[in-house]
Amino acid sequence: MNQIARWWHGKGFGIQSRSDYEYLKDVIKEPLPYYAYEQIKSERARLIYRVCNHDKERKVTMVGMFTPEEQTAARLALHHEPDTTPQLAHLHGRETVIVSDITGENAPLWQMAQEAQAITWDMGSIGLVRFVEGRYPEHYVV
Repeated sequence: MNQIARWWHGKGFGIQSRSDYEYLKDVIKEPLPYYAYEQIKSERARLIYRVCNHDKERKVTMVGMFTPEEQTAARLALHHEPDTTPQLAHLHGRETVIVSDITGENAPLWQMAQEAQAITWDMGSIGLVRFVEGRYPEHYVV
C-alpha cells in the first residue's frame, strides 16, 4: 500500500505507544478546525500550525525551505518567530524539529534524523522529529 493510501485510511492502529497514538490522532490528523484556519489555507501550513501549537512548550525548530504561509502558521502558534537552521545539529531534550522536502534536498538530513534517538514522523514531503528524553527511537510513516 502506498503512502497516500496510508495517510487517508490509516487510523494509527499499529502504534503501540499511547502518547504517539494520541499525537497522531490529536495533532497530525486532527479533524476539527482551529480558530486560526481563517488565515491559514493550505493543509501543510495547517499541519505546521497544529504541531507548533501542541509543542509550543518545547523548542520548535524548522529545517529547510517553507512557504511564507507555513512560516506565518508557525509564528501564530508559537507567538514568536520559530527557530530555523540549515542542518540538524545539537538536537536533544524536549525539542521538535519540522523538516521540509525530506525526499529531495533534505533527504540526507532526514536520514540522519532517523538514526538519532528520536521519534520521527514521515508524512511524504515533510517530516517531524520529536526528541523525548527516556524514550526509545520510533519511526512512523503516516
